[in-house]
Amino acid sequence: MKPGIRVLLFAVVMIGLLVGSYFFVFVKHDEKKAAKQEAVNKKLKALSDLERATANVKDVDVKIAELKKATEFFESKLPQAKEMDKVLKEVWQLAETNNLKTKTVRTNKAKKMTGYSEQPIEMSLAGDFHGFYEFMLNLEKLPRLTKVTQMHLSKMTEKDGEMQAQLTLSIYFEPDMGDQASVQ
Repeated sequence: MKPGIRVLLFAVVMIGLLVGSYFFVFVKHDEKKAAKQEAVNKKLKALSDLERATANVKDVDVKIAELKKATEFFESKLPQAKEMDKVLKEVWQLAETNNLKTKTVRTNKAKKMTGYSEQPIEMSLAGDFHGFYEFMLNLEKLPRLTKVTQMHLSKMTEKDGEMQAQLTLSIYFEPDMGDQASVQ
């Protein structure tokens, strides 16, 4: 009978050894494996975020190139500061071409910005409304950047269709190099 108790005791010790090894070896190993898998998942997520970010960087380079082209286009529309008298003459002739009487023209102080300057011009015109309308259409077609910032129209009572306009134009131009150095 002794071999039976020994065998039974041996079997119990072996089962205890298996259970102990499960808790002390395999559970700890599974925990370490889970921690490593979590670290790998974090790194994969960071890698995918990096790939997504670098894909957007390529788009940014394209956008910067497009914006540079747009900037060059608008800079080509800016007259030099020394050409401002020619631009004023064009506006004056445009008014005369459309049968408008130029009552007053007054230039205000130019506003200096980074890369460009703005010259406000106050004008007072009188004449036929259709001529004024054509003047505005032709002003829009000028190759220079101009903007009407204020406009006041009033009907003249003497003749039907006659009107008087007081408007402020802003003409944008490229500042002199001396002016540009002082802005920067």
